[in-house]
Amino acid sequence: MIQLTKIYPIMKDLEKFEKYIKGELEEGDLWEFRKSLEEDTIFAKQFELYKAIHQETQTNKKQLFMESLNSIHEAQNPAKKVRQLPLRRIYAVAASLIILVAAGIGLLTMQTQNSNIKLYDAYFQTESAAFNVRSASHSMEQPVMDGMQLYELHNYDAAIEMFNKAPNNLMGRLYSGLSLMELGEYDDAIEKFNVIVKHNDNLFIDQAEWYISLCYLRTGERRKAIENFKRIAADNGVYRTKSLKILNELKVE
Repeated sequence: MIQLTKIYPIMKDLEKFEKYIKGELEEGDLWEFRKSLEEDTIFAKQFELYKAIHQETQTNKKQLFMESLNSIHEAQNPAKKVRQLPLRRIYAVAASLIILVAAGIGLLTMQTQNSNIKLYDAYFQTESAAFNVRSASHSMEQPVMDGMQLYELHNYDAAIEMFNKAPNNLMGRLYSGLSLMELGEYDDAIEKFNVIVKHNDNLFIDQAEWYISLCYLRTGERRKAIENFKRIAADNGVYRTKSLKILNELKVE
């Protein structure tokens, strides 16, 4: 199910749209706004549709003003009637426009999210634990070893319980995050991977950053995903080529 916050602009975005149109954004906010227009397709589309509503609203205000003038004119000149659009017709047109705008944003969001999911499915592959178990078994904590075996059996809930018994083990963190991805718990997976990235001195950072990017892609946080993929592509790491490919498919220059 598509979340309403992804179909309609959230309130802080509406405030930004209004301030931008009025020329009231400060320099830092203005730079961030223009960057969002360039990099975030949904944000840009929402702004275009907001402008359309804003323009229609201004047109309706002018129409109402003209109707007032016409009423005064008719009162002074009863013999000369000016044909005018009924007020209820104006409201009906405005309501129809709002419905079309909502439908347009919803359709765009669905298409973009479907594209994100297809990319995620194409690039996310189940990580085998076999090699890591063999290479690190002599120094690995028992709960992590048990968790890896459960992970290999696709018993992800039980694997996570085991990994949680060794919270400071970074390999356990990695495979706990992967288990959460398999269960569709992407936000929780990001938290696990972020611990590895913040540790900043381990063998799993490249993997953690890659999977964080995929999680952002899957949850529709396109801008964050792109920023992460760009950072990975700028390094000479294992996932550089994949990141360049996925950025190309996202049509990012």
